[in-house]
Amino acid sequence: MVTTISVEIDTLRLVHRAVSEAYANLPGGDANEQACLLNIKTQLYATLMDHLLESGSI
Repeated sequence: MVTTISVEIDTLRLVHRAVSEAYANLPGGDANEQACLLNIKTQLYATLMDHLLESGSI
């Protein structure tokens, strides 16, 4: 199932930063959780870059 959310760009940046920090500070453990966080981090980054490209900021 795919879920779509709409957020302001500042919120997207904050969520990306929070996920990035969670991934960086994960003390090991569940490999599936690590993979999931990396996937979320990557997708959020791609969304940020897509927004910047579409808005003409890059």
